[in-house]
Amino acid sequence: MREVLSIPAGKTIKNIKGYGIHAFPYPRTTTYDQSQYIAFRAEKGGKMDMLYSVMNEIVLNPSDENLECKLHHLDDDSKDRILRYIHARKTTKFGFEKKNHTYKFFVLKEEQSLPHEPRPQGRNTAGHTYYTYEEITCGKGEVIVQSKL
Repeated sequence: MREVLSIPAGKTIKNIKGYGIHAFPYPRTTTYDQSQYIAFRAEKGGKMDMLYSVMNEIVLNPSDENLECKLHHLDDDSKDRILRYIHARKTTKFGFEKKNHTYKFFVLKEEQSLPHEPRPQGRNTAGHTYYTYEEITCGKGEVIVQSKL
């Protein structure tokens, strides 16, 4: 298991933070390795300010008319957050770009603040990367991806 998965969030970071939900087209061509934590990189430099854990995962088609029925096994808070996230995302230009396609939804839990706002050393990449827990929490402004340590 990896320690920290870092995902570029760009302009969707507002919805991720607002609802504690992350969604991506599923299945993906490049999969995410199972990780203890997730950090989302903001646009323009890739600053990360929070470590999250994944409480639940569910695969859904956000266009499905029976979404609430498909969420019956989740607690009320998770259901509400997913439904509000879907609605919010549909009302922005960052909606669900793949129509009639399934997405995997991560129900997130805030675990640890990163007040030093670490960012990738060098350029912020377009894809996901991995960091060690020690590297991302050590207090440095620029952090090195796990593969280069």
